[in-house]
Amino acid sequence: MSIDDQLAEWGRGAQALALFHATFAQGWIKFLAEPQDLAAVAKFADQDPDRVRDVLAALIANGLVVADAGRYRVAPGVAEAIADEAPIDLGAKIENARLVARQVEDVVRTGAAPLTAEEAVVVARSFAFKPSPGARAVVTMLFEPMPEMWEAMREGRLLDVGSGVGGFVLTAATMLPGMRATTLELVPEVAAVAADRAKALGVDDRIDIRCMDARDFVAKVSYDVAFWAQPFFPAQARAATLAMIKRSLRPGGLLLVQELEPPSEGPGSTMRRMIAQSRGVPFARPIEELVAECVEAGFTDARIITADFGRVALLKA
Repeated sequence: MSIDDQLAEWGRGAQALALFHATFAQGWIKFLAEPQDLAAVAKFADQDPDRVRDVLAALIANGLVVADAGRYRVAPGVAEAIADEAPIDLGAKIENARLVARQVEDVVRTGAAPLTAEEAVVVARSFAFKPSPGARAVVTMLFEPMPEMWEAMREGRLLDVGSGVGGFVLTAATMLPGMRATTLELVPEVAAVAADRAKALGVDDRIDIRCMDARDFVAKVSYDVAFWAQPFFPAQARAATLAMIKRSLRPGGLLLVQELEPPSEGPGSTMRRMIAQSRGVPFARPIEELVAECVEAGFTDARIITADFGRVALLKA
């Protein structure tokens, strides 16, 4: 492929992302969840019908919208992603894709890619479940191969380390009314979103949301289960964080860690690695390395589980 062809391909991708972002932000995508004719879309957008027709043509060409008998609606995959029951926050996913592109440029220019508080919230939301029937279905699927963890959580205590906006813990709390949890999140603005979500879901009386460095947490009670969002922890904090988790769990308590993405040398993976390494965060570590790290911290009885969503490991304190 010539450099001109590569530039054209990269440009088309950037333009498609800009199109998706703009139409999502302005409400077109959700408006088109139901079939609409051109006049209705033009009225909604408050734009000239000819201009709207051009935008719709671009959405169709990029597989985001389909047309049938003069009516337009989002493509099936987009419809699933914007449904109330969807497990993901599509808006945050789109914003994060744009953010990653900017971070690549930042790292090349300066060697660093710092996040503002607002951007940290975008990243957290893009990785988190949106409490919904779809999220509950995913959590159910997650625990099918490890029922012992689900049983331990049912009437037990969960320590969620690096909880972000609480996608996992809040979804689990809506499914297990006997579960109590403590969450540890470093960024105040991210923890505040988790607190608002917990209150909106009516589980805030069972979820203790702490904004702090996980290494400084001192447990007042013993926890039955811990989940460590390890991909977001820099190298210098990992050993002390694992030591804290082990101290906080009861003997025989369970620790769950996840391989966020398998090692890869593809273009996207190499650029995300570049961003992670600029922050001192290990990137795409295979589950075997994560298990070795946890075993070095004193955890035992590791079990690696491979499922549709990726690989996880369950260990005992």
